Amino acid sequence: MTTFFLVLGCVAIMFAAAMASGKPGRAVADTTLLVFLIGLIVIVDLVLSFFVDTGNAAYFAAVGCAAALALDSVYGFMAPERQKQRDKMLRRLMKRRA
Repeated sequence: MTTFFLVLGCVAIMFAAAMASGKPGRAVADTTLLVFLIGLIVIVDLVLSFFVDTGNAAYFAAVGCAAALALDSVYGFMAPERQKQRDKMLRRLMKRRA
């Protein structure tokens, strides 16, 4: 249950930072990315748990991913130029894939 509240707190920080900067769409995108990452973590944990005892590794990984995205959101709020560079790189990457 603690993991749930930590991840929820990180999502709240992401939304607060995005709302303060006037870009709530970025928080939705980061939350969607977090949901996919947690899904990937669950699948990897499920597969690995058949072979080794993973313990609470999935919980730590989920909280780590959420904290990293929350810190990125807060840092993007404090340094918008860095966020613009990241957006340009993502746009270039998406154009290559299309």
